[in-house]
Amino acid sequence: MKNTYYLVIVLVLFSLLGACSNKSELQAELPYQAQPLPVNEALFNDENIEVIDEQAVFALSKEQEQEFLSEFHDKLNKGIKPHHAIRDFLQNQLSNFTYYGETYIAEKAMRLNQGNCMSLAILTTAVAQLTGVEFAYREVNTLPVFEKKNNLILSSSHVQTLLYDPEFTPDKKSVYFSRPGVVIDYFPNKSNHTGRKLSTAPFLAMYYKNIASDALVENDFDKAFAYASKANQLDPGNSSVINFLAVLHKRKGDLQSAEAIYKVGLALDANNLALLSNYLVLLDGQDRDEEARKLSQQLESLDDPNPYSWLEQAYLAQDKKDFSSAARYYKKVLKIAPYVNQAYQGLYQIYSAQGKNILARKMLQQALEWTYEINERKLYKYKLYNLEQKMPSQHKRKIS
Repeated sequence: MKNTYYLVIVLVLFSLLGACSNKSELQAELPYQAQPLPVNEALFNDENIEVIDEQAVFALSKEQEQEFLSEFHDKLNKGIKPHHAIRDFLQNQLSNFTYYGETYIAEKAMRLNQGNCMSLAILTTAVAQLTGVEFAYREVNTLPVFEKKNNLILSSSHVQTLLYDPEFTPDKKSVYFSRPGVVIDYFPNKSNHTGRKLSTAPFLAMYYKNIASDALVENDFDKAFAYASKANQLDPGNSSVINFLAVLHKRKGDLQSAEAIYKVGLALDANNLALLSNYLVLLDGQDRDEEARKLSQQLESLDDPNPYSWLEQAYLAQDKKDFSSAARYYKKVLKIAPYVNQAYQGLYQIYSAQGKNILARKMLQQALEWTYEINERKLYKYKLYNLEQKMPSQHKRKIS
């Protein structure tokens, strides 16, 4: 399904003075020494799978390069800063660049004028590399969007590109959290919260995992393994990639290897919700009740500050008809972030299905307090009105 979101590029002066520095900006990250994953290579026949080369991901055609460089140098001659010239090119030439839920390499994204957020980041990287402008990537914690395909539940993630001002000269007497520059993204959502910054290698790992996920949906296990292995090679220790490889082994029927991979992942990141949740599913499927109970307690006790991680768990639990767990996770969301209306909606659905109309009404009323869009407010009021008609007269209240 195609969703259309027109490209909006945000100019952000994200240089701030402070008492401490962001070390990721000031020093190189130490290489991570990961233990080899216990993958079962005999399960897969990926020798003939041609994995897209890293350089090809960011490559443009000669015509596309000339189109960009011509406009870029024209803007430089007019006194526009290099990172602003890139921003202007993307904004002017690609003003109709639309969101489409596919991950494309740079050449295809520019040719089709469409792609998901990663496609836009890849295209931004391609033109930035032609100019020498420094860049980085930043993950964004945003509302999870789910698709269920082939008995797999796929959750989206979001990434932005940061283009730094090459003319910025830091004051030696000041300490900076970051350098000034621009953020390249689709229209930003007020509910978004920025996460960690990424270098090129982990960003590319996200790209290869995206392609692997598409292959898994199509039951092309060999291609999925080839691309996931490439992602693991680029970003060893990445919990998301480890989780994917474990799921892939489980889909192929090798539960022993899947469990071994989950254990490696949890040894690296014991509080990873996705790893814990999927490992718990594996244990439940084997009727290992005592182990599953302990793992469930560990998951419940986590203190993940990202409300959308818990919202994702709530969606997954609700999809499995585990409404008690879903309700607990929705409540965790609201404890961290009471503005996340999706949690009120989820609890409303659960309470309504259980005939707990007073609690369902309370969720709608609280959702209204955090809703400012006219159409959304009308929808909540309509649901409240219908709910009021089902309740005894002593519990009815006036809807304003």
